[in-house]
Amino acid sequence: ASLIRAKSAMFPSPHTKSQRIASWSLAILVSVSFYLGPFLLFLPFALYAFYPILATHMFLLNVFLAFYPVGDWQQFRSLFQLWYELFDLRTNMDKKTCKNIVKENSLSILAMHPHGIIPLHALLWGGFCTQMMPEFYGVGASTSIALRLPVLRQILRFMGVVSTQKKALINSMQVEDKGLLILPGGVAEIFLSHRRRTVSNVGNVRDVRQGNLQSIKAKRYGLMKLSLQTGAAITPAYVFGATDLFDQLAPVTGDKRREDASIHEHSITFLDRISEVMESFSRRMKGGITLFWGKFYLPIPYTPKLTLCLGDPIYPVPGTEGSESNINGKKRTCKKIANPSEEEVVELMERYTKAIHSLFEQYKDEAGYGNDELEIL
Repeated sequence: ASLIRAKSAMFPSPHTKSQRIASWSLAILVSVSFYLGPFLLFLPFALYAFYPILATHMFLLNVFLAFYPVGDWQQFRSLFQLWYELFDLRTNMDKKTCKNIVKENSLSILAMHPHGIIPLHALLWGGFCTQMMPEFYGVGASTSIALRLPVLRQILRFMGVVSTQKKALINSMQVEDKGLLILPGGVAEIFLSHRRRTVSNVGNVRDVRQGNLQSIKAKRYGLMKLSLQTGAAITPAYVFGATDLFDQLAPVTGDKRREDASIHEHSITFLDRISEVMESFSRRMKGGITLFWGKFYLPIPYTPKLTLCLGDPIYPVPGTEGSESNINGKKRTCKKIANPSEEEVVELMERYTKAIHSLFEQYKDEAGYGNDELEIL
C-alpha cells in the first residue's frame, strides 16, 4: 500500500492557533517528563539538610505519585492526534486495512522499531490506534523504573503501559485479552539512535539528506518465546524519522559494536567512553539513562516527518492461525507452545528480522530515506 497522510477526526488540519499551542505543549510536557521524573525523585534528598519539612512533604508526594493507582485513559491517548500535523504523520494503514485487522480479532504483539532516544512515536501510535481501531489497542510495555518516576508514570499509565516483567505481560495478554505494543530494541536501541546529518544548499535543494546507516536491535529471543507461548502473532512496525526527534551526548554506532577489540581500543574517543559507561549503567538500572536535547539545546523535540509503517502479521506457528483462544475465549491465537525449543525460537526470529528488513526496504524511498541502509544487530 502507498503511504497516506494521517487525518485526525478530533483536530482537523490546518490547526488553529490554540491547537498548535496545545500540540507543542504536549510534546514539551512528555519530553521534559523524562528529566523531571528523576529530578523530583532525588530533590527531597538534596533539600533535606536545609529544608527538612519541605523535603519530607516532597518525599511523601513522590511516594504518592509513584504508587497511587492510575489507569488507562482513552481520552488522553486521543490527544496525541494533535501530533499528526506537528510531525506530518504518514502511514500505510488506510481505513480498510484497519477494519480488517479489527475483524480478524487475533491476539497480537506490535513490535515497533526503532526505539529512538525518547519514543514519542509510540505515543503517536496510541493516538492513531485509538482513532482508527480502538479495539486493537491493548497495553504498552515499559521498564519498572520508568513506571515509578513522578509525572512520567502518570503519562505512561494513562497510555495503558504496564511493566515489561513477563508475568505482567502474560496476564495482560492471556487473561485480559489485550494486545501488546513493545519496542524490542530497548536500551540498546536508545544508544544506537542518532540524528541524520544533512547537507544544505546542494543545487536548488536545501537540506538534502545523506545516506545513513540505521541500526536496530531486533534479535530478541525473549520476544519470540513470548509469541510462541501465548500464540500471539507479531506485527512488525517501523517508524521512519523516529531517531531524528532528539540528539544525545554520545550515541553508539553499529560499526563500533562490530569492531575488532584491538582496533576499537585505539580508535575509541572520550565520548565513546561516556557512552559505554551510560549504556552499562542503564542496563544495570534496566532503563535508558542518557543526556538528550532537541531544539535550542532543550528537551523540545525536532519535528521530522514521521512515517509509521506496519507489516503483515507473523504467525508463530504457521497454519494454526485462530485454532486456539485465550482464557476467556475472546481473542483467537495460534497454537501455543508452553516450552518452545531453541530451533522454534530461532526460526521465528529469522522470519521476524526478514520481515523488518523487507518493510524498511519497501517504504524507505517513499518515506524520504531512500539512501539509508538498515542494520539488524
